[in-house]
Amino acid sequence: MVVASTLLTFWFGNRVLQAHAREEQRREVISQLDLLVSTLKDAETGQRGFVITGDERYLEPYNDAVARLPLYLEELNILQQAGGNRSEVEAITRLIQQKLAEMRETIELRRSAGFEAAAAVVRNNTGRDLMDEVRAGLSRLRSQQIAALQSDVNLSDETTRRRTTVFVLTGLLNILFLCWAYQRITETVKQRDSALGQAHSRGRELQEQKDLLAVTLASIGDCVMVADNDGRINFMNGVAEEVTGWTLQEALGRPTAEVFHILNERTRETVENPVERVLKHGVIVGLANHTLLVRKDGTEIPIDDSGAPIRGPDGGMRGVVLVFRDFSEHRKVDRELRKAKEEAETASKAKDQFLAMLSHELRTPLTPVLATLNLWEGSEDVPAVLHPDVQMLRRSIELEARIIDDLLDLTRIARGMLSFSAENTDVHALIEFLLGLSRSEFQEKQLNVSLNLEAREHHIQTDVARLQQVLWNIVRNAIKFTETGGAITIATSNNDRGDISIVVKDTGIGMTAETLSRLFLPFEQAERSRSGRYGGLGLGMAISSALVELLEGKLTAESEGLGHGSTFTITFPTTQKAAEPSEPESIPTINRAKIKLLLIEDHADTARALVRLLGNRGYNITSLATVASALEVIAREQFDLLLCDLGLPDATGFDFIEKVRQTHNTPAIALTGFGMQQDVERALQAGFDAHLTKPVNLQKLEITMWKLLQDHSKPLVDSDPTPGPN
Repeated sequence: MVVASTLLTFWFGNRVLQAHAREEQRREVISQLDLLVSTLKDAETGQRGFVITGDERYLEPYNDAVARLPLYLEELNILQQAGGNRSEVEAITRLIQQKLAEMRETIELRRSAGFEAAAAVVRNNTGRDLMDEVRAGLSRLRSQQIAALQSDVNLSDETTRRRTTVFVLTGLLNILFLCWAYQRITETVKQRDSALGQAHSRGRELQEQKDLLAVTLASIGDCVMVADNDGRINFMNGVAEEVTGWTLQEALGRPTAEVFHILNERTRETVENPVERVLKHGVIVGLANHTLLVRKDGTEIPIDDSGAPIRGPDGGMRGVVLVFRDFSEHRKVDRELRKAKEEAETASKAKDQFLAMLSHELRTPLTPVLATLNLWEGSEDVPAVLHPDVQMLRRSIELEARIIDDLLDLTRIARGMLSFSAENTDVHALIEFLLGLSRSEFQEKQLNVSLNLEAREHHIQTDVARLQQVLWNIVRNAIKFTETGGAITIATSNNDRGDISIVVKDTGIGMTAETLSRLFLPFEQAERSRSGRYGGLGLGMAISSALVELLEGKLTAESEGLGHGSTFTITFPTTQKAAEPSEPESIPTINRAKIKLLLIEDHADTARALVRLLGNRGYNITSLATVASALEVIAREQFDLLLCDLGLPDATGFDFIEKVRQTHNTPAIALTGFGMQQDVERALQAGFDAHLTKPVNLQKLEITMWKLLQDHSKPLVDSDPTPGPN
């Protein structure tokens, strides 16, 4: 029993150490991959600076990066050999060498033939393509390592829990074994005393039993201490001597509390000795967490222990056995696990902040574009023949904003933070709209598109924007993976239950069984040879599958193999067609000139475009770029509505609205590129009445403005018989 418990404890402890070693190796690989990307960017920056200026000083980051890259690649190769990704590292190494060769060629051309020769090499996009391949390879490796790290952390947690369970069980078994051994020994002594009937024989047999007990207790792998009914020590094994710092000779006859002095780690108060508790209550007891043993030399170590009464055949108390162990290593492992968890949480927060900033930076340039297109769409100066093109461009920009959200949707879905707005949706109308949006791409690849909308029931209750996102992903996939001259068929039908099935079938490159098995996983694509050709992040199908499931539908994919095309099927329960609204939501005829707007926006293009758009609609609008200037103007003038960006040069939009709310109740809209759920919640908590994410649709903006002004009792309908601009 002792050997088995010792081996089992050692085996579990060794597994925990191995798991930690694997985690550390994964982190080193991830760090090395990040270092490679950063160094290669430095080299590319130095090369571009030299090509543009011809100044050799710009080559300093390039030369430094070129000197460091071989060392980083060698270290990455060593780290990855144990991970089984050597072929990918070799491929990335070759790509980096090709990229370095391309940069050297450009630099030499700049030196020998001048700027135009070097610029011609840059314009052929070879360097950019190589850099994209390197980034993709490094990102793929990093994703694999992160997934493997999470798996290792989970395994480490599970192994630690099992080890703790084993510690407890082996401790209890040892206690039971000791009690059983003691009882057997005392019974044997009694039997022999009775049989022999002589004092010297009884003494000899008793001594033999005591010796046997001493040998047994000395063999236990944990610390063992035995006390008599007075609480004084009469035995300690070697492990207990080592842990407490007391020898058996020093401890014999001493009170247990003197040798086994324990404190509460948090309060530093003395803990009641378990031997005294056993003697008082006659039951098995154990220590609470955070218990420290004060050793003879004054040092402290964390322990856990349990004490049990030793009873004779007659049930009387004969003493107490105390079993305990040094818990320092377990504490160390717990600290390391907590540290790893904190680091993972910190990394997760950093990722969310990065995604929020990325979303803001991508959306901001789209805002002036969409505002300008809205202006052209309603302008008589734009020829009527161009209106369909302007509408198509506007829809494309709005859809581009939705595609930007793809990078954020996976995080929202995983955290259950994705919001939906269900409405009665005509599936056929949505399909026809998407086909119109993709007409130019169909024509460019000369694709034969067949539309068979045969479903009699084609209305569903769903979030139309999310369904549009799913259909868009599937149709774009069909276009991308179908060769020129191929065919795409989009059909709808109803089953016996009345559910609608949307089937998108193409004659494209098809999929293998392996590809189908991982089609709906994030960042997974087809075979490398084909994914390199067609590109993409591998997010579309993963997001589509998750969205369809959340919308209470079903998405499936089929393919007979490579070269035989693919078929995607979406199924939703149908609903009755909604009645036509008697008064559709729109902007009433109002005198906009009476409405004073204040726009606080530091992005010059966005501010100029919004001022032109809203000014052309007839609003009286003032634009400012800083919080300080806006507060100064508000102190002098009265405005009906505030439109404010959140990221401003001298303060944030949150600071602005909090100061405004101290003196004014003017309705305010946060008009920003920060669109994370926490941004929306924080804006509303700070005092904004609404939050709109850039680029914003003009209709949506005006409807929101109208509702806020109505809620604040601002008369909107023009009392003048001559209507204002509509």
